[in-house]
Amino acid sequence: MRRIVPFLLSLGGVLLDYLTTRIGLSLGFYEVHPRYNPILALLIFWGAMGLLTVTLPKRKFWNFSINGLASVSYLGAINNTLVILGVFSGLVV
Repeated sequence: MRRIVPFLLSLGGVLLDYLTTRIGLSLGFYEVHPRYNPILALLIFWGAMGLLTVTLPKRKFWNFSINGLASVSYLGAINNTLVILGVFSGLVV
């Protein structure tokens, strides 16, 4: 189960990022990165975590590090939420 947790964490972060991006687009904001693709983002996160899972020793510190990397996927959703709420200015068409 420990090996699946980082993949589920990153999946949740990418899905929330995609959801908040769609909400922002419906409110008139636009995506700064014109080639944004949530599937590509998920593949990048899963590739990095797969590589780390295979190469790093199976210790508590390394498991924590891999979960930390998976949690980075939530930064996009946090940024989008702050733009939608007006904390950051964002870009409007």
